[in-house]
Amino acid sequence: MSKHDADDPLAHIPIFAGLGPKERDEVRSLMTGVDVESGYVLAREGSYGSEFFVIESGTAKVERDGVLLAEIGPGDFQGEMSLLDNGVRTATVTATSPMSLLVATVNEFNSLLDQAPIIARQMLPAVVARLRVLPGAHHGD
Repeated sequence: MSKHDADDPLAHIPIFAGLGPKERDEVRSLMTGVDVESGYVLAREGSYGSEFFVIESGTAKVERDGVLLAEIGPGDFQGEMSLLDNGVRTATVTATSPMSLLVATVNEFNSLLDQAPIIARQMLPAVVARLRVLPGAHHGD
């Protein structure tokens, strides 16, 4: 890891870790930094999503039908499924501490995937894991 990588917070976020400095600069130009307080609802189950977010700091809980599915933190991301298929959010995500996020709108998210296909490859294992736990999901290949 170069000194530039060590000083760049994006280099430590798994879905961006395979990007070079120039690609990380492009990601930074496409995403907006946002801070939220504990209790803020980032995504509501059943609503249409319009943004993708990556957690830089802080924690959140992910719930479906009021049941806790996961607790997420730095380096985790949410919101990609509803942007990929124009569908509704599959879970409610609520901040459990103050958080700093990188946020992309649907157009910015699509630009991210176009400009840095490695992001999509880094994202796929997490997306597949989430799909496998959806009710009615088929677990065969």
